[in-house]
Amino acid sequence: MRTRHDEEGINLAMTIGRLTREPSYRSFAILRCAKIKTMGNMGASLQHTFRERDTPNADTRRTPENTVLVGGDTSRAILDAWKDRAPEKIRSNAVHGLEYFVGGSPEALNAMSRKQQDAYFTDALDWLKARHGAENVLSAVIHRDESTPHMTVMTIPLDERGKLNARALVGSREQLSAMQTDFAERVGKTHGLERGLQGSPARHERVQRAYAHLTDPDAAVSLPERRRGAILGLGGETEAEWRERASE
Repeated sequence: MRTRHDEEGINLAMTIGRLTREPSYRSFAILRCAKIKTMGNMGASLQHTFRERDTPNADTRRTPENTVLVGGDTSRAILDAWKDRAPEKIRSNAVHGLEYFVGGSPEALNAMSRKQQDAYFTDALDWLKARHGAENVLSAVIHRDESTPHMTVMTIPLDERGKLNARALVGSREQLSAMQTDFAERVGKTHGLERGLQGSPARHERVQRAYAHLTDPDAAVSLPERRRGAILGLGGETEAEWRERASE
């Protein structure tokens, strides 16, 4: 006959079992899009993609693990591919490229096997090809030399008439939000990732600062202060923890 203490023990064991089986973190699919407005900006961003310029948050020992899925393996090759696709007449204010960042919650992606990561990025690339036209996806590179695996994709935003027309794809906040929702539903969900919070200004501002740095090497980047903790440093973060947070 079970006593009250027996029942409490069983309930506790079941709770512990659930905690060990279920991750304590949220698993988000991340998709960001940046407008590349000049060829100079495109060249600078591609140099970052192909590690042709110093990338402080990348581990050079792991750079050979990066994988090119589409296009050449140099910034010059991608710029030449852009010129081959570009129309003869280009408006002075035209957006020359749309660059996508495809990632996910660090805990979720780092918990995936290499095969699972590759499947996620491949599905994301197929989604972008369907959205832009495969011929307009100029470059896709998986980066594994940073703290969290991610993919960078450069596209030329041509419309059905062959004109540069980024507005047709990402011209409004509503379009961007719908794009992220569709990506989460069609790609993220298959890999156990959900849509992030809509309208998150803090995260978007961090992405804008990052792209400002990629396209302008002289742009200022503000690093976070190291958390020192309370009395005697209790609750503060270690040097390694600060570096990880600063890199992100």
